[in-house]
Amino acid sequence: MQGSRTFLRHHLVIPFLVFILLVILLELTGIDLFIADRIYQPGAGGWTLQNNYIVSELLHSKGKVFVRILAVILFGIAILSQFLPGLKPYRKAIWYLALVMPLSGLLIGMSKEITHVDCPWDLLRYGGDNPYLKLFEPHPGDYKYGKCFPAAHAGAGFTFIALYFFLAIIRPEWKWYGLAAGVTLGLVFGITQQIRGAHFLSHDLWTAAVCWFNSLGWYWFFFIRENMTQQIPVTVEQ
Repeated sequence: MQGSRTFLRHHLVIPFLVFILLVILLELTGIDLFIADRIYQPGAGGWTLQNNYIVSELLHSKGKVFVRILAVILFGIAILSQFLPGLKPYRKAIWYLALVMPLSGLLIGMSKEITHVDCPWDLLRYGGDNPYLKLFEPHPGDYKYGKCFPAAHAGAGFTFIALYFFLAIIRPEWKWYGLAAGVTLGLVFGITQQIRGAHFLSHDLWTAAVCWFNSLGWYWFFFIRENMTQQIPVTVEQ
């Protein structure tokens, strides 16, 4: 029980408090606009890298294809784990990873459909048609809702945060490498879209939080909760 409380403090309570503080910071300081203002070049092409090959084609379009291919491969490995004796010890962990990563993407996609946030390139401030609204500011309803929050492309990278929990199961000493991989890929994809004018920094923050807490929730459900039920002490994730 003590181990589970420590786990929740380190993985739920502290990350949640940090997330809330960062949300408040971004809302009160206008960092989103500060960053976007320095990327956008009025009168000089606007979002000058919006259609740049490296940013638009390689990191955005091909990046999405890369993640989808990896997801299919991972799901195939999960199916094979049902039949290959050598994968049997890792079967549950593999299925966790194969299912939780697309679930994070699904949550992000569903959230985009119910929020009203525009992309930067849709805003009057940056050559678009709509006024800027803060995240918690009500939509006036006299123009179409935006579909740019959370950030789907950054989410494709941040879904790999689940590697932290996957490795905590099969190779605990490597779990921080898994976290680093997910955060790095999420930041690369997120910054890519910020440069193109598709998202603000706050969009990426919320996306990372969705991926972290979704991965954590399913990890708790499938592994920590089961250990508590069986009264097996949890030590490797502390």
